[in-house]
Amino acid sequence: MDASVAPVGTNGLLERLSAKMQASLAPHLRRAKLAQGVVLHEAGEAITSVYFPTSGMLSMLAVLQSGEAIETGIIGRDGYVGGYFGPRGWRSSGHAVMQLNGEALTLNVRHFKKAYGTSEDFRNLINGYQSVVYFQAQQTAACQALHQVEARMCRWLLQAQDAVGGEVLNLTQEFLSHMLGVRRTSVSGSANKLQEEGLITYKRGVIRILDRKGLEKRSCECYGAVRAAFAGALPLK
Repeated sequence: MDASVAPVGTNGLLERLSAKMQASLAPHLRRAKLAQGVVLHEAGEAITSVYFPTSGMLSMLAVLQSGEAIETGIIGRDGYVGGYFGPRGWRSSGHAVMQLNGEALTLNVRHFKKAYGTSEDFRNLINGYQSVVYFQAQQTAACQALHQVEARMCRWLLQAQDAVGGEVLNLTQEFLSHMLGVRRTSVSGSANKLQEEGLITYKRGVIRILDRKGLEKRSCECYGAVRAAFAGALPLK
């Protein structure tokens, strides 16, 4: 990771803070370049920094002893990756890995804890976002178990587009099959169908979203449910 001093106003979550609170945090933020595949936190490990993505996308994963993993949530430029403070100190709340190249603003946990303890503005923002992450994990679990692959794929593509803020996603069908917890052939079939209908194009590991409204119509209810939870839990910018 490559770090340098950075302004606040490039992460959607931080932009929801008051101008006074943004100014208070700014001197302590550093910009870090994060490559695809970089693991930011392992579940339960001691951490020293939290991350506020400004570009790219990361996944929260549930990793089993066998090494198999499934996605429980997506975090992009409107979120943050942190942890919790317990009897053994500051710990990661999950396995966080970069899925698309990007950057993030990092904040030392010492400054994070100080802001959380002294600023109601900051505390309400973090508590609100944590409630969204928890809701997303629950909704994703239900989605993976009960909904059809095509609808789940549409939900995932919409969430990924929200996370990166663009219509081009550099990812393979194999990667997407791991995130959805299905066989690659199932993803291939769904991708071909969506491409035939003009909703996306897929070529050489690049998916381009052509018709967002069409994807929304084909998505399961989970995309809208998580969006509604986000809107209800966080203050407007």
